[in-house]
Amino acid sequence: MDSLARAAAEREEFDKVVVRTHFGDDQAWAAVLSAAAQAWGDDEDQEDEGFESTTYPVDDPSLAGVPLDQLRDTLASIDEYLSVVFIADEETMRAPHHALLAVNLDDEPNFLDEEGSAFGRQFRIVPRQASGVHVNLALANMDFTDWAQTAKAHPDGVFHDFD
Repeated sequence: MDSLARAAAEREEFDKVVVRTHFGDDQAWAAVLSAAAQAWGDDEDQEDEGFESTTYPVDDPSLAGVPLDQLRDTLASIDEYLSVVFIADEETMRAPHHALLAVNLDDEPNFLDEEGSAFGRQFRIVPRQASGVHVNLALANMDFTDWAQTAKAHPDGVFHDFD
């Protein structure tokens, strides 16, 4: 877990943390990082070239197969300013859109948790939009559930954009 501690210590405030936990496809990982580097925002923002997207990638084979709860708890305990982490797991690598698993690091329950839904703590998001979640949570502009609800409402269960 040293790589997670390094991420917490070295990342810039608006760098999203993307943790790779599946190591069977290096081309897919490169595609994830490329998509995550794209400017983010809605269509109106894109007309102005969008917002800069920065990523702190954690590419450490010792994290393969580490349970999600352990990753979540470790990062939450070592980086008090990090509200969300993005996991590049096997599903991420195999899906054509390479949707990351966005995991809420906040301990506070939210109304989606009360529904007994997985969307209370996590949801899938296309890599290009991941910085928007991280930055808006860091600035306290929006809540995790704003994105989770939108992902839950989408037919594929993935956040693509606020439609």
